[in-house]
Amino acid sequence: MTGEDRFARERLVPGWDPDTFAGATAVVVGLGALGNEAAKNLALAGIGRLVLCDPDTVETTNLSRSVLFGPDDVGRPKTEAAAEALRRLSATVVVEPRVRDLAAGVGLGELAAADVVLGCLDSLRSRMRLLGRCALVEAPLVDGATGPWEGEIRLRLDTQEACYGCTLTAHQRSSADVPWSCLDDTTAGPLGTSIGTTALVAAWMTQAALRSVLGTPPPYRMLRIESLTGRTAPVAMTRARDCPHHRPIQGDITPCALNHRATAGELTAVLPGGEPLTWSQFPLPVRCRACQGYAETVGDRAVADTPFSRCDQCGRLRRPRFSNRLRDAAPDARLTELGVPPQEILPVRQPRGEYTWHQLSS
Repeated sequence: MTGEDRFARERLVPGWDPDTFAGATAVVVGLGALGNEAAKNLALAGIGRLVLCDPDTVETTNLSRSVLFGPDDVGRPKTEAAAEALRRLSATVVVEPRVRDLAAGVGLGELAAADVVLGCLDSLRSRMRLLGRCALVEAPLVDGATGPWEGEIRLRLDTQEACYGCTLTAHQRSSADVPWSCLDDTTAGPLGTSIGTTALVAAWMTQAALRSVLGTPPPYRMLRIESLTGRTAPVAMTRARDCPHHRPIQGDITPCALNHRATAGELTAVLPGGEPLTWSQFPLPVRCRACQGYAETVGDRAVADTPFSRCDQCGRLRRPRFSNRLRDAAPDARLTELGVPPQEILPVRQPRGEYTWHQLSS
């Protein structure tokens, strides 16, 4: 050890403040190629805490574009493999991997407390879902996407600003609310992409995120990046009146002593009157209408997501059932099994239709 400041060169950059970065938290949702580059850049820049969220595992096709993965990582959860690599890059960064879908991996309270959220997702539905959750708690979002030879980044720092949803039609926005539509092109495969385009977009995302953490965000809210022509330019957006992603939670948020490891029965017992809800539906035990036989599905999305299955007892067809009412869950089912993330803010519908809000503890 020479005692030399690791960030001595960065301190020469006007406005750069490694001490601010060291105390900051960034949430990275999606650990594909774009998430790899963005998380690597943030760790090297000295961000103090990174929360990584992705339910998928590393595939061989990820290796040509993902700096944090190696051949031995194939089959491992992306977030866990990335966390190990990031800790090797920076001994000071605290990395928390979450092997879950974005709504089950990072609670609204965590998004609200983060200094910046980076969306590195590869589907419209996921990008809109993250935008909606960030809007609920006014979390600053830097969203990125790549194409074969181009990419874009979109900043959403205030719910009064025009957003990604404002640039879409009502039908396109609705893809965030339904898992599948008859109008979707189910024959379309993944788009081509390469490390060059990915690295370009991730670099712009990193600069925007760091400027946001410093309190000096860039003036643009959308940037179009074209590697074939060499053009990179801001794109103006206009707020759409029918866009629903401008409505943060209204009213006080009451802290709850329980966390996401509590059971549904424990939570409903301590919450005041009304109907406690989750933001995402969870599967209920599948019941056969013919013989009344049940099949356990809590925590087993594969069973619950099967459109139809045969009853083990009478052989008749049966369908999965879902709910977002916590009182419909088994009392001993843990919230995390129902898809409730840490520090989630849960709505409770009151008899007159209004809502109260309750945040789980960490």
